[in-house]
Amino acid sequence: MWRAGANVSTQLKTEVPLLINGKTVAPGTYTMFIDLKANNWTEIVSSWKAQTRYDPNNKAELWGAYNYTPDKDVVRAPMTVGTLPWSVDQLTWAFTDMSDAGGKITLMWDKTVASVPFRVGS
Repeated sequence: MWRAGANVSTQLKTEVPLLINGKTVAPGTYTMFIDLKANNWTEIVSSWKAQTRYDPNNKAELWGAYNYTPDKDVVRAPMTVGTLPWSVDQLTWAFTDMSDAGGKITLMWDKTVASVPFRVGS
């Protein structure tokens, strides 16, 4: 399991419902992880809370992906993985291909790009 970031768990905050892989992600703050398998990446939106400071005794919140379990997964979605024609020096999360209806949650690092489409719910 990869937290796809550094130290604190990567977080997604949304003020509107998002539809990802056929499931609704309600407004709120979530942690995000990627299940890395060869040619088969899965983005995970989780209701685990992120620790703001590392505390090995805190079992109710996560630091990075340490002690992650799938019981709090809100949605899992297959990612489209490809190769960029340029290199991205720092791991970057971005919203791409945006419109009023939705877009993609995209991760870029080095020459790798991986994304998951989403729609804005009502």
